Amino acid sequence: MSTASGDGTDAGGDEASSAAAGRRIPPASSMSWVRNLRRFVGMGAGLGSEALMELETKRILLEIFKERQRKSAEAGSIPSFYKKKPEEGSISSRVQRLAKYRFLKKQSEMLLNADDLDAMWVCLRENCVIDDATGAEKMNYEDFCHIATVCTEQIGQKCKRFFSPSNFMKFEKDDSGRIAILPFYLYVMRTVSYFLRERAVKLAS
Repeated sequence: MSTASGDGTDAGGDEASSAAAGRRIPPASSMSWVRNLRRFVGMGAGLGSEALMELETKRILLEIFKERQRKSAEAGSIPSFYKKKPEEGSISSRVQRLAKYRFLKKQSEMLLNADDLDAMWVCLRENCVIDDATGAEKMNYEDFCHIATVCTEQIGQKCKRFFSPSNFMKFEKDDSGRIAILPFYLYVMRTVSYFLRERAVKLAS
């Protein structure tokens, strides 16, 4: 019985070995896709090839450079941005001076004169509130808009540009969001004075 069992075991082992030999995996070098992959990497065409990436980058930059050269050639010569000042006494010089004078005159008509500044100061003082802590004359944004309406009715549209929200935000505000009227009025006076000086300089030039 033991002999039969041993013979059966040997026979089964031989059959398993034969089946395993029939299903043996071929070496990697014999597979076609492995050979192709190795050839692809060896040629330097893979993503890991820094030399190929550098060549491709140079090619793209060269194409961009050639395209810019082509556009520059098509654009032609650069236009001149400088024109010689007309001679004194010429027609061009007189026309230029007349145009400058009319422009500055129109600008000066939009500026506040001394009477306008006095009227604005009266409007500011009549429509402000007194700070109980400091005694300073102040106005909040609602007062600011109301004073703008009153000044526009009394002085005209030329004072309206001083009462913009951005101008109100330029000044220091207290805890109640109010600004003092004196710094605002001084700001208006400095602005008017600056434009008057600029106008005088441009007329003299």
